[in-house]
Amino acid sequence: MGERESISRAQRIVDMILAGDRYVNSQTFSDRVYRDEPILRTGASAYGRRKEVPRKTAADLESSRPAKRPEVDGVGEPLRPVVPPRSAEPSGHRMSRVFQESLRYPEPPRQRRVELPEPCRQARRLAQGRNRRGWGYAYTADNAKLFVEQARVLADLEDDYASGIEGPIGYRGFTPTYEDLSDHELRCYISWRTQYRAGVAQEAPVVFWRLYAYEVICGVGIEPGQEGFDVLANLAADDPYAEAVREQSSRWAHDYAIYYGLDPSLINRGAASNVAAVGLLRGVEAALLSGGGPVAWPDRVRADLPTPEELLDALVLLSRYRADRSRFFRDRREDVAWVASRVFADMVAHCDKRRKTGLVEGFFGPPTRTSYTVFPSVMFWTEKLHADVTYEVSPSESYVCEHGFWWRTLPCRRAERNRELGTLLHAIDARMRRALGEKHVLKDKPLPKYQARIVDARIAELVALREAEEAARITIDRSALGSIRTAAARTREALLTDDERDDTPVTYVQSGDIPQAYVPEPASSQSGDIPQAHVPEPASSQSGDIPQSYAPEPASSDLPLSDQQVALLRALVDGDSIDGFDAMFVSLAADAINEAFLDIVGDTVVEFDGDMPVLVEDYVDEVRAVL
Repeated sequence: MGERESISRAQRIVDMILAGDRYVNSQTFSDRVYRDEPILRTGASAYGRRKEVPRKTAADLESSRPAKRPEVDGVGEPLRPVVPPRSAEPSGHRMSRVFQESLRYPEPPRQRRVELPEPCRQARRLAQGRNRRGWGYAYTADNAKLFVEQARVLADLEDDYASGIEGPIGYRGFTPTYEDLSDHELRCYISWRTQYRAGVAQEAPVVFWRLYAYEVICGVGIEPGQEGFDVLANLAADDPYAEAVREQSSRWAHDYAIYYGLDPSLINRGAASNVAAVGLLRGVEAALLSGGGPVAWPDRVRADLPTPEELLDALVLLSRYRADRSRFFRDRREDVAWVASRVFADMVAHCDKRRKTGLVEGFFGPPTRTSYTVFPSVMFWTEKLHADVTYEVSPSESYVCEHGFWWRTLPCRRAERNRELGTLLHAIDARMRRALGEKHVLKDKPLPKYQARIVDARIAELVALREAEEAARITIDRSALGSIRTAAARTREALLTDDERDDTPVTYVQSGDIPQAYVPEPASSQSGDIPQAHVPEPASSQSGDIPQSYAPEPASSDLPLSDQQVALLRALVDGDSIDGFDAMFVSLAADAINEAFLDIVGDTVVEFDGDMPVLVEDYVDEVRAVL
């Protein structure tokens, strides 16, 4: 009876709360239930609802358990455990277990027992008692020290255990060690290393290439120097399965040259040339601003400035606009370099006067000095810290070691190709073509007005300079020398008196159309006979009144394309089908067409939509006009 009274009392409290004015007039609670559930529930009703939920049977519990881990058969990595269905276990438990499983290395494969040579057994004994966390050593100083100690024990060991690798050797972590290999795999590695040192390069698992690279970096088996650098630079060059190692070998070789103080010229990286180009631009900017007077490119050569051609090469290398592919830039290189150097100096002056940051810093960011890690992800260890040293790759890039820590100094924050610089060079290219009367011109891109004024002013100055040089140039027509000498001989003969003719009668001996010498003859026995000078005929021309050397050459073809390539281009312009063309021919012809139109429109005109070539819509009119 007491239980019923308590339940009814709880129900009366719920009814009293829901009957209040605060909830009756509320728009949130327009009814006493929310959908099909009461808004407030008593403890007894909740307990009764819980008893209605059926309990899991033994079969349900058995299905919710994770599947057993499959056994490993032979050499190789074990299979992943089967993840149970989503409905078999709570999502929180399932995600936790799957996440932990993804972080765990697979267990070492079960191998047959192999007899190890004494150096291998000695190396294994060095690892006894070390703290090993799962399969695969994490990179720590202790693990790196263990690797170097084992490498020194195995340095001179040679083996002919196997000519090839028996069975797959899978992933062994990003920084593998000898302890990640079974006894069978360790002897396979020693045998492979013996052949590789003898000059016989065989395909091998990535783990073998990494272990050998670690040995070279640590100075095991090869003394640090040029030989070690060459090994790292050419590591896995002929192995198609070691692409990941080839990508890292350039970084290893770079750090190897820095750490062991090799010749900086050995370092050859694409990014290094960009960094050097930024350093050159920053040096030019500093030299122009250090004069004290107006900032301008000097007309005479200065020791602290590069030549205009060298400055142009640096600008092209750092520009998003590939000016090095422009035929106009190649044919008029001297004129383009003249304009580009003056425009660069004017831009430096503008930024110095109107901006807080310089021109080069605005393009590529300020100089940086950041910490640097030599040999990242490598089992590298030495007994003592590296001595304090400064290693200069170039005047703009250096590496400093201070108390064992390395620092890298660069002239910029980023050294990739710059879009703003590319727009400026494109404007120089397009406007110079129009000013110099080139047949193929480029479309203008949006350019700030002050930059357009600078470019136009320098191009006008170049045109005026070239016109003045052409006006002052003296041109000698060597084909007219014959007629000039003939007229001179006639004039001289007319000025001679009769006595002078009797004393020195002459005959003009000629070779071709030009007299070569005056040869005197004895006086004539007949008095009154006056010898007449032999006058050569004026030199004739094969091209009317124009000398042959000045005859115009026949105009070359506008497009260096074959008939089939032109036919393909016409089909793309007219929207016709190109099913009759071979797919390989279409790919090669598209490259030829883009190269031919690069100097005309300054961009590619044919793009691929999947496997089908498509004419760029912006250049349809230009292509049709050329055809």
